[in-house]
Amino acid sequence: MNTTSPIKIKITTTDGGCGVKIFAADTNAFTFAISELKGIIPVAFRNYEPTKKTWIITDWSCLDEWLDELRSVYAVETEYDNEQPRRPPPQPQQSLATPYKTLHLLPDAPPEVVKAAYKALAKIHHPDARGNSEKMIEIKRAFEVITQNR
Repeated sequence: MNTTSPIKIKITTTDGGCGVKIFAADTNAFTFAISELKGIIPVAFRNYEPTKKTWIITDWSCLDEWLDELRSVYAVETEYDNEQPRRPPPQPQQSLATPYKTLHLLPDAPPEVVKAAYKALAKIHHPDARGNSEKMIEIKRAFEVITQNR
């Protein structure tokens, strides 16, 4: 572990998850933190707000994985705004019918049809295309559930 270049992470509570600000005196540490964030946290679960210089992270497990990766390389100081944010309760396990319904598919749809449906819906609902980010997250999770269960 490199203790000469600490990274300070400030986490604030937001409506859609948590806001993450990254502070590092060393450019290499800062670059590493950003590249790991982009590599570990999928686009559907992160959004950068340039005016606040803050990343909005909506998936706690991805945030934890990212922080663990940073801690394996650098000394990381984590600071919370008031208290450590309360994490949402775990989501109940969905039946397989729900993900197929989300992608407007029948349960016996072949993998290439599942992928095509996901891509078509992603084009419509992706935040970069001025779509609904919550709907995009739902679509991405449905696609992941279907592909992991095959």
